[in-house]
Amino acid sequence: MPKKKSKKEDTSEEAPPKEIKAKSKTSKKTTTKPKKTKNNKESKGRLIVSQHEKDEIDAVIDAFWSFINLIKKAPKHLMVIGFIIALIGASFSGWAQELVGQEKNGLWYAYTENDDDLKLSPDGMFLSYSTGDEIRVEGTITEIEYFGAIEDYRANETFYSPYPIPGESIEDKSMAPGDKFSVIEGAEISSLFSASASEYDAQTDGAAINYANGENLANDDLPIKKEYSDTELSSALFTNLNFIDVIFYNVTFEDTFFIGCTFERVAFYDVEINQVIFSNNTFDTVVFKNVTIDNSRIENSDFKTLWVKDSHFNNTNFDRTIIKGSKWSYSSLENGTFLRSEIDVTIFRSLNVENFIVILSDIRNNIDAPGNADFDFTRIKLGETEIRVNGNVKSQYAVGAEVYFGKTHVKTGGEGAGTAEELGGWSPGFVTGEGFRISQDGNISYNLNYQFLSTPSDKIQLTFWWNFLFDTIAFLGFGVLIYAVGGQDTVIGLLRFFSPFIMTGAFFAFMFLTMSQRDFLILSQLMLVYFVPPFGKGTVIPGGIVAGIDPWTLAIATAFVDIAVGVFLTWNFDLAKKIPFIGSGITRVQRKGEDMLGSLRWLERASFIGIVVFVMFPFQGSGAVGGTILGRAIGLSPNKNLAAVTIGAVGGSFLLSASIVYGLGVLAILAPIQVAVAVLFIGFLIAIFFMYQHWDDISIDEVTQTLGLHKEGLIGAPLTAAGGMVGSAGGTVLKVAGDTGKSVVTVADSTGKMITKTTGDFVGGLIGSLTDDQHDFTDPNKPMELESGVLVSIPDGAKNTVVVTGGAGFIGSHLVDRLVKRDEHVIVLDNFSSGKDEFLYDSIQEITVINIDLLKDDFEKYLKGAKIVYHLAANPEVQLGITKPEVMQEQNVDVTKKVLEAMKNTGCDRIVFTSTSTVYGDAKKIPTPENAKLAPISAYGSSKLDAEKLIEKYCDEHDFRGVSYRFANCVGPRSNHGVTYDFVNKLKDNPKELEILGDGKQHKSYFHVEDCISAMLAKAPGELCKKGEFVALNVGSKDAIDVVTLANEVCKALKLKDVDYQFTGGIDGGRGWKGDVKKMRLDIKKLKSHGWDPQYTSRKAINETAKWLDENY
Repeated sequence: MPKKKSKKEDTSEEAPPKEIKAKSKTSKKTTTKPKKTKNNKESKGRLIVSQHEKDEIDAVIDAFWSFINLIKKAPKHLMVIGFIIALIGASFSGWAQELVGQEKNGLWYAYTENDDDLKLSPDGMFLSYSTGDEIRVEGTITEIEYFGAIEDYRANETFYSPYPIPGESIEDKSMAPGDKFSVIEGAEISSLFSASASEYDAQTDGAAINYANGENLANDDLPIKKEYSDTELSSALFTNLNFIDVIFYNVTFEDTFFIGCTFERVAFYDVEINQVIFSNNTFDTVVFKNVTIDNSRIENSDFKTLWVKDSHFNNTNFDRTIIKGSKWSYSSLENGTFLRSEIDVTIFRSLNVENFIVILSDIRNNIDAPGNADFDFTRIKLGETEIRVNGNVKSQYAVGAEVYFGKTHVKTGGEGAGTAEELGGWSPGFVTGEGFRISQDGNISYNLNYQFLSTPSDKIQLTFWWNFLFDTIAFLGFGVLIYAVGGQDTVIGLLRFFSPFIMTGAFFAFMFLTMSQRDFLILSQLMLVYFVPPFGKGTVIPGGIVAGIDPWTLAIATAFVDIAVGVFLTWNFDLAKKIPFIGSGITRVQRKGEDMLGSLRWLERASFIGIVVFVMFPFQGSGAVGGTILGRAIGLSPNKNLAAVTIGAVGGSFLLSASIVYGLGVLAILAPIQVAVAVLFIGFLIAIFFMYQHWDDISIDEVTQTLGLHKEGLIGAPLTAAGGMVGSAGGTVLKVAGDTGKSVVTVADSTGKMITKTTGDFVGGLIGSLTDDQHDFTDPNKPMELESGVLVSIPDGAKNTVVVTGGAGFIGSHLVDRLVKRDEHVIVLDNFSSGKDEFLYDSIQEITVINIDLLKDDFEKYLKGAKIVYHLAANPEVQLGITKPEVMQEQNVDVTKKVLEAMKNTGCDRIVFTSTSTVYGDAKKIPTPENAKLAPISAYGSSKLDAEKLIEKYCDEHDFRGVSYRFANCVGPRSNHGVTYDFVNKLKDNPKELEILGDGKQHKSYFHVEDCISAMLAKAPGELCKKGEFVALNVGSKDAIDVVTLANEVCKALKLKDVDYQFTGGIDGGRGWKGDVKKMRLDIKKLKSHGWDPQYTSRKAINETAKWLDENY
């Protein structure tokens, strides 16, 4: 197939423009000659494009002016009314604030309190509010937690305890916690020490201690529902044990360690603890009753729901420990410290505190409650703001819900615990004695008073309906604007276009009214996750069931979303074919697919079943979106395609839910079937793709006879029979569906046609000639070329282009190739001083090449609309800096400044710069990290460092994002300078002798250009740095080799033996030239942490480069 010519523009007035032609498939090398023009000045700003591209561009321009004319003709009063209504709705809904990333927006921005005013001071007080103030708060729930019963209690003649309960006699059994008690059996604590003597020795170096490791215990010995009583234990070590529903009664622990253990629903009754270390443990629902803890330490541990009663802590220290939800009754804390720790949500009742120091710690939310009271409130966090709500509302709201607290009051808490005087001292309350102190010396007590926000549970509102109202007003305004511009038919057409969205909105509104607010929010979030790869119904449905959502509700919701997506894509597939630059390709694919299905009727039935399976089974990438697009692309009719998607969506969703409800064994049975179907389907797609590629060359009769696909053939006979059976079954299913919903399908078909016609008329009115699709029938491969090019310049509004300076060079051309494969629109700026036309042959059809001198010419217009600039343009000849340092300044520094100025003027704020390892000079640390001293010893290294500093300056002053990659020695195909290039050329001239500059002891890192490009594209600048930031990253191989090893690899690649190496001896201690860095290897850990890893060693990179140079130069 002939290839179209590239778009290339030349801004040089001294030299005629170059024309780069596509490379012949049969020729390895191609030489080109400059094409002469009558007037070089006329060649500026001109592109060579095909007739197909010209028609597309004309269509877009026609569309724009048609739209402008419609606006001019629209009734002015309707335009004004629509604009005002849309502005009111968008303003109160907060669209503008959301665009700039503000958390609080719309109506709530002016109606509620500022987030900054809601921040507490270090002493727990509001700076902007006083106790008793009534305020209004709105935001998104980031955390919700209920604090309930913490003591035993009776309710309606029923006794409840969150902790295990010991029996009062032998006959009275101990019980596990909860409202349905189960018996806890007695056990000997020695059963935990079941490890062998050798394990004792291995773990304790022969020390005589009791050792228990949860990983070594048999199931019968695990501390679950056990009571350990009347025991004195000394010198013990417990590691990685999970104590669940356990009672320690009348037990003494001495000289004992608990490390990495979990205590879940555990009760300590009448326990003595002396010289015990608790480290890295988790305590969840634990009670200490009549417990004495002396000379002990609790560190790096977490407590949740802790009740301390009639217990005493003496000379016990807490470090890096969090205690959340605790009650301290008739107990004492004496002669200890609370270091780098936190007590959050607590009740103090008759807690005696003597000589207990709080250091770098917080005691927050101590509740003033009656003597027997438990917690009974929900804490809701909106970002950094905490609000306390009486009762349990956790089941009504979920994280992510947007809520409004209409009447929130500022209250003071903690006063009952005691008061710290301003000048020192302590006024006892529920905390008696000296109180918590913040210093060993002096008499400065910790202030337990604080302010908090409290809201009644009936004053919480979801902002959903408010936002829905204002969004509706905004869309109403847009509807008026559309009516003014396009008339009634346009409005009706758009309503039909958006009908699947309206249908989906109505469905979720119904779900909102029939479900709890929490369940609805979770379901909505799951449906959003459903559209994000790699998640699908295989993730969403099980996740929703775990979160407590009804499985059949999940099945209905996922099936409905799939069907809605299928309806939208099916009805609007024809509209997609009218999108400029994309629609013609979709049309050609569909026509070829219809041609294939028309010639092979059995293929249509197989395609229908394939789409059903593709949507039904939760393969990666499957689903309604892929199934609908695939079905239409291969030529299935809209109705058949939608029917296949619907059957697959409903079947897949309910099958998955049923498999979970009735046992995962169903999935185990289906797993082999899924794998088999997947393999067959992939093979089916490959076959279709092959037939599509070679359709014009295929003889259907020959294929069917050869493969036995005809009706009487080896494969065709059973396929025909099976196809008939499946077709009959499918027809029966569709007929049954048609009896109850045939009118629906008919209406859908009619509506789809109406939508296509209406939207076609509307779009046709906007883009004129596009509706004819006549450009689809022109020859896209026949270029329309005037004497000096078609007079079409780069459009000013072009967006998302990628500019590569020096893109025709060694590294630049490889970067361009990779960007083209990523479907980027690339503009290359190069003066071809070191770059070559042929380097760009692989991508020439997809890029725009500008022959320009960045130092002398104005290139700013080519950066308009660019999203990023890869600045590779530079003089790569390191040794040139010895004789002409001013060249390095001009081409490496001055040009960089011009590029940065052009970026500033055109609004492009991202730059990737290619720097060099020579900025480090003779580094003292090998491998050399990015934070090493920058001390270049060559003009080339100095110029690159100066360019880096310029980029960093512009990043700081103009909010650019800048990334500089400091390369080691890069080698590979198209390399046209450097030591490898020199060695190959020298050996071609004289295969018996090789001159090596220096003493042969130079030791450096070499890396392949493929690793170079993968490093540059591993992360986008936005992922590596923030606005206003500049980051430098080393790029190289994991190793380094000396120059003799390099020469050996070159000789090996050229298949040369017995080459005589002649060393020049070098200068300055064996350097190859003045400014040569003798030893270099970069530390690449920083870039590897971002997921990049080089694939070539220095030896392999040199060897492959030498082979390529030998074959191509």
